[in-house]
Amino acid sequence: MAEKYRIGNIEAANVAVGKGATINVGAQQIALQDEALQELRRFIALLPAQAAEINKPHEVEANARAAEVALREKRLDRRRIQDLITKIAAGVLGVATLTNAIEAVQAAVTRLFT
Repeated sequence: MAEKYRIGNIEAANVAVGKGATINVGAQQIALQDEALQELRRFIALLPAQAAEINKPHEVEANARAAEVALREKRLDRRRIQDLITKIAAGVLGVATLTNAIEAVQAAVTRLFT
């Protein structure tokens, strides 16, 4: 596990300070990214069987595919990924199987960014 640093109200695991400072993303970060992708792919696999229960199944699937692409990027856009996951969760509200699956995705994404 990465060492945590606290500066005021900010807590971070990866810290780079100074001109030209960089951070090397380690194996743990890659594993967390892979976990989030696996959970999202499980969610996507459930969509066809539940499509009739969703108001806008094509929109939910499009957001899920966009999130999958975003999670494969080398430089992750936290705001975009979380926004897509939030839209997906709203789209499947009331469908227990999909709600549980997207909650697993949300948990994996939270671990990825903390």
